[in-house]
Amino acid sequence: MSIREGDGQCGPVSAPLPGQITIEVHGARGSGSFTSASAPPAVGVKVRIEPLHSQTSDAESIPQEGLTDQGGLFHCRLVLGSQFGDQYFKVTCPDFPHVAPLYIHAVAGIEITGVNQEVIAGEKIPVPITLTLKDAAGPVAGLPVYVRQTGGDKGAKLNNKNFLTDPNGQVCISVTTADRFTGTYEFAIDTGDGFRYGDADMKTAIPSPQYRSRGLKVRVLALSRWNILIEVLGGLGMFIFGMMLMSNGLQQMAGDRFKNLLQLFAGNRFKAVLAGIVVTSLIQSSSATTVMIVGFVNAGLLMLDQAIGIIYGAAIGTTVTAQMVSLKLDGLALPALCIGMIILLSSKKSQWKGLGNSILGFGLLFFGMMMMSSEMKALADFPSFMNFFKTFDCAPRNGNMPLLSILGAIAAGTILTMIVQSSAATVSMTLALAECGLLNFYTAVPLILGDNIGTTITGLLASIGTSRSSKQTAMAATIFKVLGVLVMIPFFYVKWHGQPVFLELVEQVTSGIVLCPHPENIGRHLASAHTLFNLLTVLLFLPFTRIVAILSKLIVPDGNATEATHKHLCFLESHLLKVPSAALDQVLTALMTMTREAVKLTGEATDAFILQDKSKRDDIRESENRIDEAQKDIIDYLVRLTRQNLSEAQSKTIPIFMHCVNDVERIGDRALNIFELIESMPSVANGMVDPHSGTEEEIREATTLSEKAVGEIREIQNQIRQMSTELLNGIIRDDEETFNRVIRKEIEIANLTSRFERDHEIRLQNQNCTVQKGIVFVEILANMERISAHLANVAERAKEMSKHGIRLSIPGDEP
Repeated sequence: MSIREGDGQCGPVSAPLPGQITIEVHGARGSGSFTSASAPPAVGVKVRIEPLHSQTSDAESIPQEGLTDQGGLFHCRLVLGSQFGDQYFKVTCPDFPHVAPLYIHAVAGIEITGVNQEVIAGEKIPVPITLTLKDAAGPVAGLPVYVRQTGGDKGAKLNNKNFLTDPNGQVCISVTTADRFTGTYEFAIDTGDGFRYGDADMKTAIPSPQYRSRGLKVRVLALSRWNILIEVLGGLGMFIFGMMLMSNGLQQMAGDRFKNLLQLFAGNRFKAVLAGIVVTSLIQSSSATTVMIVGFVNAGLLMLDQAIGIIYGAAIGTTVTAQMVSLKLDGLALPALCIGMIILLSSKKSQWKGLGNSILGFGLLFFGMMMMSSEMKALADFPSFMNFFKTFDCAPRNGNMPLLSILGAIAAGTILTMIVQSSAATVSMTLALAECGLLNFYTAVPLILGDNIGTTITGLLASIGTSRSSKQTAMAATIFKVLGVLVMIPFFYVKWHGQPVFLELVEQVTSGIVLCPHPENIGRHLASAHTLFNLLTVLLFLPFTRIVAILSKLIVPDGNATEATHKHLCFLESHLLKVPSAALDQVLTALMTMTREAVKLTGEATDAFILQDKSKRDDIRESENRIDEAQKDIIDYLVRLTRQNLSEAQSKTIPIFMHCVNDVERIGDRALNIFELIESMPSVANGMVDPHSGTEEEIREATTLSEKAVGEIREIQNQIRQMSTELLNGIIRDDEETFNRVIRKEIEIANLTSRFERDHEIRLQNQNCTVQKGIVFVEILANMERISAHLANVAERAKEMSKHGIRLSIPGDEP
């Protein structure tokens, strides 16, 4: 049993106290692992209140006894007796004599005005605190009053500490607050020392022991705007930085194993949801997951239906942060900071550093939450702040929650999260505000719904300047959240046990009673509401994934095919740099595309040379330029990737990728060399062949290679094509034997080249080939041999590169 409110009041003699008395009665504590930390309310327990001493026999309680309500509360009003001074009332539970009684203290004959004033820190209260002392005969003059500070910053100043009441029985107390302190100043006031005095010098004393009272409390509220700004924003910044640090640390710990988790994305919609839950639970941010998914779609690694499934899962996974915050793990903040820093400073391996960052981030997250909560607890006493939050109070009026207030709270949550760009942070702030008493449960739930909408702004911003598919993905996330909130609003008006059905559901699955004037365990209830909303919304929309995709395409149309094509040969999504495994997979995909283009260019250049088709010049040079641009883009992307937190294996792999990219770029250079050898062939244009020296057949024979030489070039060309096909298949399958076959094929091509050069020497000796054509033929063989050598170099390094290969998009998969 405890006194919830009303203790320590004062008022005129023989009159009711201004505030009601609330007694709270609890039942026995549960014994299970999942029970509430506080004991449940005791319902229907008889409570009796009666004056304690004979001097206050004319005092009474209205009602004198009664039963506790559903919240375990008993309310009454106390009427003071005719005796001036301290009066006490005894509170008992008659049916439970073993329960210790409580004692309520009140003071009769004193009225106070000017309490609970709000001022800016460092300023003087605008109106003095005035005490008026009256007994049944009238004002009590000449009575000493003593004031002492019992709470708040010690820098507060009083105009005096000892007073005498004036002829009107009044005393005026002025307080000047301290600089840069936000909170409550408490003062204890004692009256009487056994005498009344007829003069200010206290020389004329009249014995008056009946006017003595002790421990009357008054408060002054001071607000330091600068401290609030620093504490709240600093705590919020620390909270968000802690989340980022923990996320980066977990990814650093995972290293290449994170890639295996991403492979879940390639499955059906249920696997995609599971992947979204797991990934977002790890990185503690649905916004980060959405940005990552937008990057995957933009890079062509994911299809829209798969991306929507992952977004569904991310909505559930992001609720883990709120659940952690609601568990009151503040006591672990400082130990986590110490342990994380020790691991970080003493470790050299990236995985241990990742563990240190994760623990350090965990500590910073809760330390930031502690900073915000402590400042908000101080604000909870300020009537101005309470009135501000009442502007969108959603508590039921006439039995129903007001619709405009619900929409206002949703809008407020949306706007705040758009500014902060972290729903985990704003939901945690909502929990802190509710636990401090600034928000009730009815208002906090719509705020959380708005937080869920606001978090989609990050994905929308990330999609700016990307492909239409990426914009559709970001839009799908917004549609999902907005429709989910719109579907939820009607459930505030469907009743279950007299309460909105969704709120009652949260009440049923969470320990403690929250739907009452004095809610219990409100933080856990709000975390449950956050999780339940997202879980129910995902279950509702999962069968309609294609409809969400269609809606997103209606808002962001596909456009024409040419618009969807990339200007460059390879597109590397910068948003995925924060996920090194996915970034390396992009590089590998880009390298494979670049290799296909280079080998294709080799074939086109060889065909153009054999046919002496100079009209292909612009196309071939454009293809070679695209390969050069791809090399520059990939190298630049890899350099940017080195600035991220990488594992040792990832760091060692980046130079390997760079060498391979350079090898493939040289294949393009060799292909261009082959094409440009057309200019070195004997022709009428360059004056090596006289147009009047023979028949058309003789001129054609003089300007082209022999069928034998062409056949040999074609054979090596086919060998190179087979070599590149095996190389790419080996990378996809991560098949070491295939890589070994590619390396052996390079030796076969080198042997073929040597044999064809010897055959060419025989043709020269037999005068079946001119010297000019022979030089060109040998140059072609040399370039093709170098092309095979570059492919073999890639194959030798592919064993390391293929470890980063993942295939996310599987066309034709049924979601």
